[in-house]
Amino acid sequence: MIEEPTLEQLRTGDSEAYTKIYEAYRDSFLGYARKYELSEEDVLEIYQDSVVKLYENVMSRKLNKLTSSLKTYLFSIGKFKIYEQLRYRKKRVSREESDFKTETFEQSYFEEHQLTERQIALRKHFETLGVRCKTLLNCFYLKGMSLEEIKQAEQYENVNTVKAAKSRCMKQLKEKMIP
Repeated sequence: MIEEPTLEQLRTGDSEAYTKIYEAYRDSFLGYARKYELSEEDVLEIYQDSVVKLYENVMSRKLNKLTSSLKTYLFSIGKFKIYEQLRYRKKRVSREESDFKTETFEQSYFEEHQLTERQIALRKHFETLGVRCKTLLNCFYLKGMSLEEIKQAEQYENVNTVKAAKSRCMKQLKEKMIP
């Protein structure tokens, strides 16, 4: 068990305090979340989003007083986000028929056009991303949806969360592309 920083320390934006929290609770959160049958990438993404939400709640003073440990508070955010992901997955299954036409178009486009080695690598690495990242990037880049439209369609909390998630997804993809 770590000595948890106080809310006052966290309000200063002390990156060391947030890093300490992130690293101290990551493995136990990943272990907890495995029972929900989500991919390792999705669980890690949920954990990262939970830490970001903790930061937002502290900085906006939405969180003024802890009635539990910081770990418990962080895990409750994560648990909510897991349930949100599971609801999203269930809803996505019902949308698969309409998405099938889009996927068929994308497949036929890729089959009809000669792809460069870089495009082939990009496609391969894109497929290794988590479901949320693939959906978000597809919505933004292929479907041309605005951040506000993505927020509504994919049930993100706000546009800033969509921006942060998009940035994180692009960073993951760029890191995979570097040889």
